[in-house]
Amino acid sequence: GSPFYISAIIRSECEEKDLTTIEGLTKTLEFETLSNQGEIKATWMEYISSALPRINDRYGKSILLYLCKNREREVTRKEIMDDLKLDMTDTELELKLKAMVKSDIIKQGHTNFDYQGVQDNIFDKVFRGVYEKEIQHFDIKTIGKEYSEKLSELRKQFNRLQGEFNFYKGYYAEYALYDQLRLHAKNNNEFFKSITRYLPEDFNFTTYSYVWKYNYAPIYSKSFNIDIFARAVNKSDYSIIGEVKNRNSKKFDKEEALNFFAKFEEIRHIEKLERALGFIFSLSGFTEDAELFCKEKGIACSHDERWLGVK
Repeated sequence: GSPFYISAIIRSECEEKDLTTIEGLTKTLEFETLSNQGEIKATWMEYISSALPRINDRYGKSILLYLCKNREREVTRKEIMDDLKLDMTDTELELKLKAMVKSDIIKQGHTNFDYQGVQDNIFDKVFRGVYEKEIQHFDIKTIGKEYSEKLSELRKQFNRLQGEFNFYKGYYAEYALYDQLRLHAKNNNEFFKSITRYLPEDFNFTTYSYVWKYNYAPIYSKSFNIDIFARAVNKSDYSIIGEVKNRNSKKFDKEEALNFFAKFEEIRHIEKLERALGFIFSLSGFTEDAELFCKEKGIACSHDERWLGVK
């Protein structure tokens, strides 16, 4: 999330830079953090070099490497002493750790006994790429593998969150249209007619006794539901059977229109509606063949976001 990191990646001189794929981004990150020509590595190395007098003595790099690897949690001086088998007193270790804290390459924990590595994946990779091999056996290719695994994990998280967002976004649009039909459409009849295509000449928004989802679950046939069912109080007025798609990119296509029309006809028959209007709201619009189909079948259409209450 650092603007510097983002800028460096975009401006990177990596020959294999391709920021549209996981592999290309991984290679660019490797170049920036592991190559001497990488801007990120060069910047961090200037900073690390200024702190080297405090960490470059006995055990200094090993301690910093240990804290980098365990940066997700605070560790105690006892853990550091025991795990690294340091040949020094607790007082000597405390002085060394305090020097690192002052250099801003580690953080003080909640107590003076606790310490934590900097919460920065990039610093971790730069430091390990330069020093880990001299401290312990290390294959630098491991860092590239870690980048790839982390990016794949982040993409899965993004896709999951995007799915949840789209789910709630769809519900928002449905509730917005319920609200418009219940409270505003009749009183602003001409306005809502003006932002809706293919309405019958004698159509007017009216008072509805019921505005909600419609679920049909027969015992011996396939169940289905529709996003909007607005039943007119007066039989002489049009009831509305509607579909809502609050998508930013995919247009409403003909296959979706055919499926909607089949459900529309079924509900009109089940509910014995004398007058009913099919209505589709699609924020991203309609494909050309879907638009033509809706016009032929007299299905009202709109992609105007003012149906959602947006002015």
